[in-house]
Amino acid sequence: MHASDLCPEWLDRILHESGIIDPTVSVISIGTEPIGTGQVADSIQTRVCYSGDTAAPASFVAKTSSAKEQSRAAGRSELNYLREVRFYQEIAPRLSVRVPRCHHAEIDSNNTEFVLLLEDLSPARPGDQLRGCTVEEVGAAVEQAAHIHAPFWGSVELKGNAWLDISDTYWARFIEMMPGWWSGFVERYRDRLAPDDIELGQAFTDHIADYYAALRTIPFTVQHGDFRPDNVLFDALDGKVPLAVLDWQTVIFAPGTVDIAYFIGGALSPAMRREHEGALLERYHGELVAQGITDYSMTDLLRDYPIGTFQNLVIGVAAAMLVARSDRGDDLFVSMVANALAHARDHDGLAAIVDTVARQGFAHA
Repeated sequence: MHASDLCPEWLDRILHESGIIDPTVSVISIGTEPIGTGQVADSIQTRVCYSGDTAAPASFVAKTSSAKEQSRAAGRSELNYLREVRFYQEIAPRLSVRVPRCHHAEIDSNNTEFVLLLEDLSPARPGDQLRGCTVEEVGAAVEQAAHIHAPFWGSVELKGNAWLDISDTYWARFIEMMPGWWSGFVERYRDRLAPDDIELGQAFTDHIADYYAALRTIPFTVQHGDFRPDNVLFDALDGKVPLAVLDWQTVIFAPGTVDIAYFIGGALSPAMRREHEGALLERYHGELVAQGITDYSMTDLLRDYPIGTFQNLVIGVAAAMLVARSDRGDDLFVSMVANALAHARDHDGLAAIVDTVARQGFAHA
């Protein structure tokens, strides 16, 4: 489904089928406006005019396949559209993290045409990775991350899930493609990258298989996969919801600690991160314990956290090479990579990866 396919007739049918409006009320007209900065899908605020009085929401957010063919192809090949639809259908009801309520979710058998009809959480303050966050905002985000991770921490139930437990194939694709993506990224952005960053980025890329081997030593759970400021709303519903998490296209059964390294490393300047990182990790761990995770110590977290410091590079490089280019996208992806490399350098992330693989006896690929 495209944004242009949204019409009063379709919305009227969906709202009646879901019981949001009763048979005596109908949708007369809608008004649509693009919102957000999504690179893979389109989000449209949809205001509704009804035929009579109703308690139904006055607006929704419809999320559809991107109008840009390159982004649609990425959404299909990376299973982004399928994963987000299935997340809202199967996983979201079992998490305590605040996400938009989903009124309707469907996807075609081609895994490309999809639509979600979601709760409109406006007015809200969208996060912006280029602008960054306050330390308290990052603290709220990592605390909510524990509400994503704790319910399925070390889950046996999710093993073998056809659309979520996809690390074998998904990570194999990154191992195969990352050398070419990194080469293309450097070629495109060389004049915006420091020489020592290019050197460390290349060294990490040379160890990309070790990176994914090291991740397998960390407890798996529901991982958001793109947990960063652009994918959260602050003060949603005019302040009634302090923080809501959006954009579940990259959800995967994988280590939750990667989400934490990814958010902290991307949302704060290196100087602010260095000053407050320890307290933020303690806040995350404390909330994990409060949610019932008692077999993962702070020592375990501090051992695993450096491995995830490269994740902003992985996602930034892959997205830059897969989605349609934009000026904001260029700025965002370069920022993600530069921050990741500073983060990894501070924690000696590459050594953590190599040492973890050596301890576990994995063969270097």
